[in-house]
Amino acid sequence: MNAYLFAAGVTRWRTAEPSPARGAAANQRQFWTTGVSSIVCAENAEAAQKRFEEWSCAMPEGESDIESRIDKLSAAQFVDQLLTETESVPADWRQIATQAQADLESTAADEAEQGYWLDVNGVIPPSATLEDLRRELPEDISSGLNWAAERQFFFLFSVLSPPPPPAPEAWEDPEGGDEEGAQNLEAGADEPDPALAELLADFPQLADKEAAALVRARNSAVAAWLWQKYAAETRLAGNQVRIDPWCGVLGLEASDLH
Repeated sequence: MNAYLFAAGVTRWRTAEPSPARGAAANQRQFWTTGVSSIVCAENAEAAQKRFEEWSCAMPEGESDIESRIDKLSAAQFVDQLLTETESVPADWRQIATQAQADLESTAADEAEQGYWLDVNGVIPPSATLEDLRRELPEDISSGLNWAAERQFFFLFSVLSPPPPPAPEAWEDPEGGDEEGAQNLEAGADEPDPALAELLADFPQLADKEAAALVRARNSAVAAWLWQKYAAETRLAGNQVRIDPWCGVLGLEASDLH
């Protein structure tokens, strides 16, 4: 069974009933947008996406008048290894989900020592060992992280797609000629979508991904260091990454854990 990391920006709406204050005006809709994410276990990407979309757009319990649509969806398949501080092992998602649930029940929700706040892109030195990493990190970063080996957490890595090249600037002929060529260039340029930009700003988990990975480590700096070592000889070595905490898993039937 494969595993995939999905994120979606979902718009939901409720149609308000007419009221005397509105007179005979048409029903008014109340809209709001939310971001949702989950790991999905399935035989293939198509089955995983269907399961995720159904889950994302399902009506909240007790709400029968809410409708939903997905405005933006991003997905990536997990590498088939769970990366740990001692070794990389085949990912057993049922066992992982059970352990993740136990972690959630035993760890404070505002636990800062895990280091999800750390921007790991460019800050992790190419250390030879874990002890070197701890010593070479800036003190203000290292001192805020958990270094107790017996305390381990799951870190979700989104391996981000490279940003698209900048759109070419519209060409202007100083002589005022070739207006048709300039118009064609301008018409062919992709205009940024303000609504999509706002959605990505609110829910950065929606960024396009090339792969996903799950790492178990004592803090996010160690997790990023382990990912760098794993990806060093792959095409993903230079990609930016995003780290998020455990977000739940779908596709384990009656044992689904969130």
